[in-house]
Amino acid sequence: MDTIKRKKFYTTFFISFYVFLFGLLFFLEPIDEILAGYKNIFTSSSILLTDYLLIGGISATIFNLLTTTGLNILILKWMKVEFSGGIFACLLTIAGFSLFGKNLYNALPIYLGVFLYAKASKTSLKSHVLVFLLSSGISPITSYLIFGAGFSLGVGILLGILIGVFIGFVLPAFNAFSMKFHQGYNLYNTGFSMGVLSMMVTGVLASFGRDVIRNDLLSTRYHDVLLIATLVISLLFILLALIENRSVFNHYSIIFKKSGRLLTDFFSEVGIDVTLLNIGIMGLLSIVVVLILGININGPVMGAILTILGFSAFGKHPLNSFPVILGAILAIEFTSIEWTAGSVLAVLFVTGIAPIAGQYGFFVGIVVGFVHVMITPLALSFQGGFDLYNNGFAAGFVAAVFAPVLARFLKPRDESEKWNYFLPFLRNEKTKENGSGQV
Repeated sequence: MDTIKRKKFYTTFFISFYVFLFGLLFFLEPIDEILAGYKNIFTSSSILLTDYLLIGGISATIFNLLTTTGLNILILKWMKVEFSGGIFACLLTIAGFSLFGKNLYNALPIYLGVFLYAKASKTSLKSHVLVFLLSSGISPITSYLIFGAGFSLGVGILLGILIGVFIGFVLPAFNAFSMKFHQGYNLYNTGFSMGVLSMMVTGVLASFGRDVIRNDLLSTRYHDVLLIATLVISLLFILLALIENRSVFNHYSIIFKKSGRLLTDFFSEVGIDVTLLNIGIMGLLSIVVVLILGININGPVMGAILTILGFSAFGKHPLNSFPVILGAILAIEFTSIEWTAGSVLAVLFVTGIAPIAGQYGFFVGIVVGFVHVMITPLALSFQGGFDLYNNGFAAGFVAAVFAPVLARFLKPRDESEKWNYFLPFLRNEKTKENGSGQV
């Protein structure tokens, strides 16, 4: 399929799918009920864990997903950004977190802050596009200050806008620095940066007597619907891969040569067909994990699955994801950690440190996945629930501890050479360090 035909095909396909979902909304519920549910979403504090399926119902939540994602697509069109694995990962992450924390308005002050940073630093906004899109992960700060902190509406709006703009303004510079902290092994790098900023805001609010009170507001009412939706979406991506190349399964294994370390754009490095297949297979892997563990899908769990799908174009594949997932499961089974909403999410979001397994092998992946689950609840208590990418915050610390130690004693992976997945070679003094990118 040539480039022009491919672009027309995917544009037509996704617009049709988008319109179909919008039409489905009004078939499911009357418009007045959808708007009433959306108002509940709009006025919620949105901090972790606020399941919009419980707050507003499934139609209002899908409406929020479509409008929030649609706004970001329009911004990308305005910026004239070329499509890439990173952009795909960001859009699917935005879609996922539109089920529990992001809505059409609460990211706008943060977006404005990133825009002002680009102007002040005399750089193009396009050069900060990934940070710009993912910055909406800290958007609950806006909602909380307006609707949850106990301020009058006017004061809350003023504080929400000012603090949101400030965070957006400092985020790009801080995000570039945080990459050095974990050396590109945390796919959710922006989540780590925002966790640090959230921790500061939480401390300031507490100092003024505004303690952040979190509640796990969750609904498993739509488990079956979301499970079927995940299956359908996964199979659609596999179908698209086969349309691109009927023999795509024959060379799918080339993706396993990639460690996934930032920045790894599968679309450009292994091809569209293999990437689409990987997205579909990772969706099926998510379903297997859900079924084996008996997980009930709620808004946050579905958000985690969509994030996995997104980053399956930008670093994740079965070989680097399975070890860390297994490590996370073992941590819950063999320690005093219980199966809670938070630990379930950690099992899915632990794939943010999948590049460590991709770089250093199966057993190392199990170890870092094991540790990650133990760190995640501490990270949440530090940052107060404002950073929706809490597992990215935790993963930053895990990667920062393990990366230098592993680099000292184990040979970093050379993706052009044959790799021993289970027994990586010991490092010698002549081994050179790998570089890393920024996201």
